[in-house]
Amino acid sequence: MKAMVFYGTEHHLKLEEVPVPQIGPDDVLVRVRAAGICGSDIHIAVEGTTRPSRLPIILGHEAAGTIEALGANVNDWRPSDRVSILPDVVCGNCVNCWNGRSELCLHRQLIGIHRDGALADYVAVPARNLVKLPERISFEAGAIATDAVATPYHALVRVGKIHAGERILITGLGALGLHAVTLARVLGASWIAAATHHPRAGQRARARGADEVWESHFPDSASGSYDLAVDFSGDPQLIDAAIRELRPGGRVVLVGISEKTLSKAQVTVSSIVRRGIAIVGSYGAHVGDLSEVLALADSGRINLENSVTHRFALADAYLAIQHLAEKLGDPIRVAILPTLEESHPSALCRPQTA
Repeated sequence: MKAMVFYGTEHHLKLEEVPVPQIGPDDVLVRVRAAGICGSDIHIAVEGTTRPSRLPIILGHEAAGTIEALGANVNDWRPSDRVSILPDVVCGNCVNCWNGRSELCLHRQLIGIHRDGALADYVAVPARNLVKLPERISFEAGAIATDAVATPYHALVRVGKIHAGERILITGLGALGLHAVTLARVLGASWIAAATHHPRAGQRARARGADEVWESHFPDSASGSYDLAVDFSGDPQLIDAAIRELRPGGRVVLVGISEKTLSKAQVTVSSIVRRGIAIVGSYGAHVGDLSEVLALADSGRINLENSVTHRFALADAYLAIQHLAEKLGDPIRVAILPTLEESHPSALCRPQTA
C-alpha cells in the first residue's frame, strides 16, 4: 500500500510503498477514505515539539473509511461497513478504563503517534475503536469528528457537565473552539461568548451561534457571570481572564495544549478558593462521545461538512500540514483523501463559507 512515512522533522514525510498492516484476532483492517490533519500533526511534523514513540512512523490519527478485513474474533462488523475510528487505543483493564475514563487509560496509545496511523491506504485498529458512520455523513466529516469534534464534546459534556440555560465562555477559536461553539448552542447554552485573536475566527464563531465575540481583549471589567469556561488556546492570559469571568461556583475546563506556565496569572489562589472555582483538564474523548457526535450530525442538529475547507491527495500530506500550520487559505480543517489524484497547490479545494 501507499503511505506517508515520517522520519523526523528534518526529512518531512515520504510517500512509500509499505506492507499492508497485519491484524490480530480482535482487530479490523480499514481502508482509509479520509484522514484529518490536526494541530498534533503540526507539533510532530513541523515544530518537533511532540515526538512520536518511534521513527519511522505513519502519522494521522483522525480517520474514517470502510472495513476491508476482520479479525477472527470480530463478529459485530462486516466488510464494506462505513466507520469512523476513535484514535485512542486503550487497554480496557486499568483503573481509568474501569471507571469510565478510558480517554485517560494508563496504557493508552494513539494511532499516528504510538502506532502507525491513517496517512495511508489502510490502517489496522481494534474493533472496539469503531463507530458506525451514517450514510448521510461524508468520510471527511466522519474523520474530523473523531478528534476535532469529539474532543470539545467530551470537554463540554463529560468534564464541564454543561447544563441547558448556562452561560458559556469559549476561549481559542481554532477548529476545536469553533466546534465547541456549535455544540454549546445545540446543548442548550443560553448565552455564548467567544474570545479570539483572529477576526476571521470571530466571524465564524458568530455564524455558528456565538452571541458575543471578544477579539484580542476581554471586557474592561470582569462580569463574573459565566457558569462554564472552556479554553482551547493554551494561552495563560486567556485562561486567566476566563477564570475572572466566572461566577462563584463556576467551572473552567482546559483543553488547549501548551508548554506555557500559569505563573504570571493575575488570579490569586484565594480568589479561586473563596469563589469555589473548579479548574480541570480535559484530554481526548471516548467512543461514547464519538457515537453521540455522529448521532447529532446524522439528525441534522450539527453540520460537520462545512468544517472541512481543504482537501489534498495522500502524496500532498506534508503540504497539507504546512497549509494548516501557516493558515494558508484560511483553513478550519484539512482532509487527506487517499483516493484523490495527486494535486498541485493551484488546484487545492478553496475555503468554503463556514
